[in-house]
Amino acid sequence: MTDDYSKKIEKYFNNELDEAERTAFDQELAEDAKLAKSFAQRKQMEDFLAVRPGREQLKAEIAELGDSFFSAAAEPTAKTIPLRRRLYWIAGAAAAAIILLLLLPPWLNSPPSYQQFADHRPLSMQERGTDQENLRQIETAFNAKNYSSALLLLEEHLQVQPDDQQAQIYASIAALELDQTDKAIAGLTPIGTGQSIYKATAQWYLALAYLKQENYEQSRAALSSIPAENYWYTKAQELLKKLPQE
Repeated sequence: MTDDYSKKIEKYFNNELDEAERTAFDQELAEDAKLAKSFAQRKQMEDFLAVRPGREQLKAEIAELGDSFFSAAAEPTAKTIPLRRRLYWIAGAAAAAIILLLLLPPWLNSPPSYQQFADHRPLSMQERGTDQENLRQIETAFNAKNYSSALLLLEEHLQVQPDDQQAQIYASIAALELDQTDKAIAGLTPIGTGQSIYKATAQWYLALAYLKQENYEQSRAALSSIPAENYWYTKAQELLKKLPQE
């Protein structure tokens, strides 16, 4: 790209051309294949920045890169650097940044989802109860991911044993899987604010429930309460890093 081309194109995208200059530029685009090619490349970059997530940050970084480069070029020792070389250097850096964004997996630009982290440990209740057949049915239904049946059976079990916190947690998980998020939160909150051995597990699933509601502040609060020695701590830290900052 010649210096003359770059100046014209820059003025065009900065809206610095008056009506007559813009008409002349459009005419030149139609007649000059090299100018048209350079213009098309710049327009493709502008279109990308206009629709890609994170575009404002990228624009700012590219602008800062250009500003710092030209500031350095203003020093006496850098005055001999040709304008064309400076423009190529900045264009190359901008292109590299855009290519990097294009190659990144889409999920890196998206908030985390409940499905990414909803990996439930198998339910095992039999050793703690006397009604072995009923407990076996609950286990079978939940572990087979038949959450509708599992929730019904767990709620029946909780009517008889309302203090069974493990059953309450798994009932809440089943409710989450059935998109009954408010019910899950209602079941998990008393355990998550208590002092039982299930407290951290309840906080983990509260975090997932709030994640499902896109309530990232509450999700972050629940995750932050999980102690380092707990089973869920590593997963909690992983999710915390991916939560959007509000």
